[in-house]
Amino acid sequence: MWVKCTDFSIKLVTYTKMVRNYVRKSQRQSWSLISMNKAVDEVINKTMTYREAQDAYEVPRSTLLRMVKKKKENTEVLKVNMGPITTVFSVNEEKELVAYLKLMEGRLFGLSSGDFRKLAYQLAIKNNINHNFNNDKKEAGYDWLKGFLKRHSDLSLRVPEKNISSQSYGFQQTSGHNIFSIFNCDETGISNVPKSKSKILASKGRKQVGSLTSAERGQTVTIELCVSASGIYMPPMMIFPRVRTNLEYLRNCPPGFTAEFHPLGWMQTDIFYRWLEKFIQFTHASKNNPILLLLDGHATHTKNINLIDLARENGVVMLCFPPHCTHRLQPLDVGVMKPISTYYDTEVTNWLRSNTPKVVTLKDIGEIFGKAFMKAATMSTAINSFKKTGIFPFNDNVFEDFDFMPAETTNIPITEIPPESLNSTTIIPFNSDPKNTDPLVELLEKLPDTLEDISNINFDINNLQPSCSNTPQMKVSDGTVFKHVSPKDIMPIPQRSNEENSIPKRKSLNRGKTVILTSSPYKNELETKTKISEPEVKRKLFKRKPIKSTTNKNKKKKVKLSTNNDDDIYTECLYCGHTYAESNEGWICCQICEKWAHLSCSGKDDEGNTTFTCENCL
Repeated sequence: MWVKCTDFSIKLVTYTKMVRNYVRKSQRQSWSLISMNKAVDEVINKTMTYREAQDAYEVPRSTLLRMVKKKKENTEVLKVNMGPITTVFSVNEEKELVAYLKLMEGRLFGLSSGDFRKLAYQLAIKNNINHNFNNDKKEAGYDWLKGFLKRHSDLSLRVPEKNISSQSYGFQQTSGHNIFSIFNCDETGISNVPKSKSKILASKGRKQVGSLTSAERGQTVTIELCVSASGIYMPPMMIFPRVRTNLEYLRNCPPGFTAEFHPLGWMQTDIFYRWLEKFIQFTHASKNNPILLLLDGHATHTKNINLIDLARENGVVMLCFPPHCTHRLQPLDVGVMKPISTYYDTEVTNWLRSNTPKVVTLKDIGEIFGKAFMKAATMSTAINSFKKTGIFPFNDNVFEDFDFMPAETTNIPITEIPPESLNSTTIIPFNSDPKNTDPLVELLEKLPDTLEDISNINFDINNLQPSCSNTPQMKVSDGTVFKHVSPKDIMPIPQRSNEENSIPKRKSLNRGKTVILTSSPYKNELETKTKISEPEVKRKLFKRKPIKSTTNKNKKKKVKLSTNNDDDIYTECLYCGHTYAESNEGWICCQICEKWAHLSCSGKDDEGNTTFTCENCL
């Protein structure tokens, strides 16, 4: 309150100012609207008295009496009134304002706080809405804007980035959707002892040039990489060969790096499932925003029904590359893996040079690989990798004829059968065997029928060569400049024979095939195979051989397990998930569920522990 003095009179001028950090001093109308509705229903249905409903739902009795009366009269909908002050715009009007703000922001014409307050004032004036806005400045107040943003938490004041008009207008949905929705993922292995070493300057004449390494043989860490056709890299996932989780392995790693732990340090089905969950969060994949994920046919990618269900629910279309073609078709293999390996070798050398006499351990790999990844993971590298494979921009002529030349050795020419020959029938005499024909009959069939046919035969006497009856006649190749024998005749080009017996039968392996993994036909086929293979795993697969006794009682006895079925080698351990073909130790079977596990995974040894019950059956 201020006192304004003039020559003629004294005026009392009062200025009011809204409290911006107001704290409520009473607990009036702090009850829950849901509890009040339930209490009113209980009283109207005569299942509770007023006092019982008041105590059960913690609502004031006087308010309960008033609400029950209003609901019986259907005069007013139950709601909580937060005092005499109401919002200027209704709920629907504010929703329309929010949609308008988002639309303008999406068109790159977002409104500032001042523009929005002026817009609110004009809306209130032109729509004859009662308001307490500033008529002098003709805009809404800052407190109203603060309350509006508090009611709509999905809005906030942001600093916009600069966008060039040509890029903004040219980036249409039809031209840009395919860029950001194509991703490629693959695994690679790194070690604390790199396999390749870069060249160094050394003295001439020396027979050997050495370079310092951490150990004779290193430990392998699996890295899961993922990149998009637009050059966006997802933070890698590292799989360390350890049993227990230890975040110390992420020491000094770049932000976003994650770590998984497995005794073998390889990619597993459950680990890839967790990686796909991180991939969905990173790409914001959904059915309205589908993502195409290109990957190879590894069993952890293609033999997991839960993984396929997760991808289908979140709009991720998983497409498998053809077998043995990833070195040409997979962008990560074509252009990304080599730079990362080269930079990693350089960073290991630099680390050893600056941390003498320490050696690189598994806990140091994250820091070293992070530096190499930051140097190798450039946008141009990713874009050129997709371009070289012909995936994006799509180019079906990216490969030349010489790229397919190595496959010509195993190609079998397709002989087309004339349609008329399919309708013809061959008459075989009764009691005759077409395979056992008389050689004399064959010779007579080849002879000319008449003497006139014999006179028409021309003999080139000049080209006759003396030869023995036992000398093998060599067939001269066509299209050669040599007179008699070409180099192809002396050393023929390797070619697979057309005979079926000459083709070796390959064992059935868990390889993926070129198919959309998230499609319904492949999912149904995988579910059928899984149901068929379940009974086979439950039977006892291995035969225990007798163990020779040893004089050293403290030494553990080795268990040798054998199998007679080729399909049994794909039996997985119920703890670590690795197959029997990948292990060289003993296995043990659960006596209840008949599932198999490594002796080391089950915590059993072979010194009298012949019975075993897994944790799932306890």
